[in-house]
Amino acid sequence: MTNPDCNQPSAGTAANEQALQTAIALHQSGNFRQAEVIYQNILRSEPNHADALHLLGLTYHQQGQSKLAIPLIKKAITLNPDDVTYSFNLGHLYQDLGQLDEAIACFQQVLARQPGAIDALVALGTAFKAKGRLDEAIASYQKAIVTQSVSFKVFLELANAFFEQGRLDQAHYTVAHACMLQDQLAEAVANYQQALTYNPKHFDAQLDLASALLRQGKTEEGVAGFRTALAIRPASATGHSNLLFAMQSLSTCPPAELFQEHLRYAERFEAPLKPLRQPHPNNRDPERRLKVGYVSGDFCNHVVAFFFAPILAGHDKSQVEIFGYYNNNQFDNHTQWIAAHMDHFMVCHTLSDEQLVEQIRADGIDILVDLSGHTAANRLPVFARKPAPVQVTYIGYPGTTGLSSIDYRISDPWQDPVGLTERYHSETLVRIPGGMAYLPDAGAPDVNVLPALASGELVFASLNNLSKVNPAVITLWSRILQALPQARLMLGNVTDSGIRDRLTDLFGQAGIGPERLILQPRVSVADYLALHHKIDIALDPFPYNGGTTTMHSLWMGVPVITLAGDHAVSRLCAAHLSRVGLNEFIAHSEEEYLQCAIRFANDLPALNQVRQSLRQRMNASACDPAAITRQLEAAYRD
Repeated sequence: MTNPDCNQPSAGTAANEQALQTAIALHQSGNFRQAEVIYQNILRSEPNHADALHLLGLTYHQQGQSKLAIPLIKKAITLNPDDVTYSFNLGHLYQDLGQLDEAIACFQQVLARQPGAIDALVALGTAFKAKGRLDEAIASYQKAIVTQSVSFKVFLELANAFFEQGRLDQAHYTVAHACMLQDQLAEAVANYQQALTYNPKHFDAQLDLASALLRQGKTEEGVAGFRTALAIRPASATGHSNLLFAMQSLSTCPPAELFQEHLRYAERFEAPLKPLRQPHPNNRDPERRLKVGYVSGDFCNHVVAFFFAPILAGHDKSQVEIFGYYNNNQFDNHTQWIAAHMDHFMVCHTLSDEQLVEQIRADGIDILVDLSGHTAANRLPVFARKPAPVQVTYIGYPGTTGLSSIDYRISDPWQDPVGLTERYHSETLVRIPGGMAYLPDAGAPDVNVLPALASGELVFASLNNLSKVNPAVITLWSRILQALPQARLMLGNVTDSGIRDRLTDLFGQAGIGPERLILQPRVSVADYLALHHKIDIALDPFPYNGGTTTMHSLWMGVPVITLAGDHAVSRLCAAHLSRVGLNEFIAHSEEEYLQCAIRFANDLPALNQVRQSLRQRMNASACDPAAITRQLEAAYRD
C-alpha cells in the first residue's frame, strides 16, 4: 500500500493540517491507534477532510477492520476524485480481502486518469492473474515493463503468467530480459537459449541472445547469432543494424567486407523505397533560417549526449530552427534539458516509418540529421524514404550507414583523412575542422598525480565495452604485460563470474596470470571517473576504438595508446588524440603500439607531464564547442 507520506493534505484549518502531519508521522512509525485518534479528531471539526478520511480508512484496514475502511476511502474519492492514490489504495484493500472484481475496477479507475501509472498497471496485472484472466494480466504487465523501471519481481510475475498459459518460450524470454536489465548476463544467455529450445524461430529471443553474447565479449558468437536471427526474419532492419554494429568489433572483418555488408542493408531496405520518394517543396532561399531536424533514440542519459548537448547549446537560433524527433520512451533530466533547448520536440517511437516521414515533411525540414547510425533505436528506414532534401549522419555511429539517401557524413580531418576512407562510405564526407564537441561530466574529480610514481607498479586499463576486446587485442595486450613485469591491466564491465572466468582463461592462454588482471564490475559514472585515479595509461581496443571512453580518459588525465587503421571506426581514438596534440600515442602497427607502451612505462616523469597537461589541452580554443558549432552551421549552409 502507498505510504501515508505520499498524500498531500487537503485545504483546512492550520491546526488540522499540523495535526494531520503529526498523525502521518505516527502512522508511518506503526502507531496506528494513536494516528487513528488524531484522524478522528480532525474529522469531527472537518467532516469532509478527504486526506483524513482516506488515512483513517488505511489505519482501520491495517488494524484488521477493513469493513470500516471501505466507506471512508470511498467518501474521500467522492470528495477528491483527482487524487488517484485513494482509488489505488482502495484497490489494494479489496485485493487483500479477495474482492478481485472490485480491486480491478479501482485500478482501472486509476489508469483512466493516469494511463501510464506503473504501480497501477502492475497491481491490475496481479489482480487479473489472481482472477485467472491471464491474457489481461499479461497485457497489463507488458505495459508496465515497457519503461524498464519496474522491479525484477514484476518480470517474474509476467513470466509466471506465461508459464501458467504453457507459453514456455515466452516465460524464459521474459526472465532473460529481466536478467539483461540487471547485468546478469550468464543467466540471461541460459534463459534465451532455453526459450529457443521451446521455439527455435523465436526471433526476439535469438536477437537478444546475440546481444547478450556481445556484451559478454563473445563478439564472433554474437555476430553469428545476429545472422541466425536474420535467417528467421530477413526483413528485420533492426536485426541487420545489430549485425552491422557487431561486425565493427571483428578484427577478422576487413573494412571492404564491412562496407559491403552496409550496402547489402541498403539494397534490402532502401532500394525498394526509392520509387516512393516525393519532391521537396522547401524554400530555396540560401539566406533564410534553416529548419534542422535531429533524429535519435538517445535524447537521454546516453553517451551521445556528451557530444550532442554542447552542439545544441551553441546553436544560433536566429540561423537555425531546431526540431527534435525522439525515438524512445525513456525520459530523464537529460531528456528535459534537450527538449528545452529545441524549438520543437516530439516523441516518435510510436509512429510508423510512414507516419514519421509525413510529420517531417509537414514540418518542412531542410536538413535531417541522423544521430544513431546502426545503433539501437535508429530510424534509418525513415531516412531511406528521403523525407528531407538534405540528409546527414553525425555523432552516433563511427562509419557509413550504407544509404544513398543520406547525403553526407559529418566527420573531421583525423578520423577520415582526405583520400583514405571515402571508399568505405556511401555518403560524401564533410570534415569539421574542430572535430567533435565534448561536454565533460560536471562531477568529474580533479586530475591526480600519476599513480605509478608512488605505487611502484604501472596500471594499464581499458574500460570499453568487452565486445571490442577481441582475440587480437588480448594477444597484443598480453605482449605488453609480458614486456613489463611491473604492469597490471584493468578491464571494466566485468558484470558476472562467467565473464571473469572467460577473461582469466583467455589471458591465461596468452601467458598472463590472473594476478596481473584487475577486473572491475560495471559501476556508476562517478565511480567510473574516479577509477582513472588508479590508471596510468589507457589501452585502446581495435578495430573498434573507444569513443566516449577515450574522451573521459583524456579529461581525467589518462592518455590512450591507439592503433590507427584505415577506416572510420578504427580511427576514432586517433582523431581524439590528434585534436589535443597527442600524436606520440598513435601507433600504425602492433609493434609500434607495443613500443609506445614500453617507452612511456619507462619514462614516468614524461607520462605525468602529459597527464597534468590534458585538461588545458582539451580546454584550448580549437576544442571550443561554440566554435565547433559555428563550423557545423557553416557546413549546413554550404
